[in-house]
Amino acid sequence: MNEHLQDSIDNAAKSVKDSKLNAALAAKVTGQLAKQNERLDAVEKRVKDLAWENRRGGGFPWGLLILAGGAYAAYRFVPAVQKQVDKLIGQADPGVEGNLNRVGEAGKNALQAAVHGEDPSNAAKAAAGELKRAGEKAGDTVKDKAEDLADRLKG
Repeated sequence: MNEHLQDSIDNAAKSVKDSKLNAALAAKVTGQLAKQNERLDAVEKRVKDLAWENRRGGGFPWGLLILAGGAYAAYRFVPAVQKQVDKLIGQADPGVEGNLNRVGEAGKNALQAAVHGEDPSNAAKAAAGELKRAGEKAGDTVKDKAEDLADRLKG
């Protein structure tokens, strides 16, 4: 009988130990779930904020369109600006001039679309792309000329 009593005590001790482990595990899982809920709440708030921002501006780069329109108007109607730009274009790669002409055309198309109540986003994106390519070409040309000059100065 003594052995049966010892087994019962051992089983009770093991049961208490298992209960404590289960309680600790449950507390850990509860804590992790609380953290995940906090993260989900933060993600949900960010999604709502992004949706609000998207509704407000529609994601359209109006500032870029206005800047491009102002630059085009300055080029078109201010002879000093036109002369300066033409001089800079003449110094750059002829490919840049083609890109800039396409920027002007895309800018005109965007303004015409906006005036007619249409969505000018495609034309504005085309203008931005051409402007980016023109900048890349001009930057490459300047870099090449600077490297050539540095090589001449060294040698």
